[in-house]
Amino acid sequence: MNNLIGKRIRMTETMSDDPNPIQKGQMGTIRHVGGGVINVSWDNGRSIGVIEGKDQYVIVDEYVDTHIPKNNFLVFSGNI
Repeated sequence: MNNLIGKRIRMTETMSDDPNPIQKGQMGTIRHVGGGVINVSWDNGRSIGVIEGKDQYVIVDEYVDTHIPKNNFLVFSGNI
């Protein structure tokens, strides 16, 4: 599933279990996958994951530059 990082995702139905749900049709970029959750940076500025097998979504066959090296290590510069 790590081959999904950087791909686009679109909600096909509005999230059901969130007080401020991601709406049907909203798109975002996949940032991390694990534990049955696909973590997404949504185009509306939110960062919330979709639950595999529960939320309704489609993976769009396009990538966005995520600035994550192919070895999946993040590179930091400056103070942490």
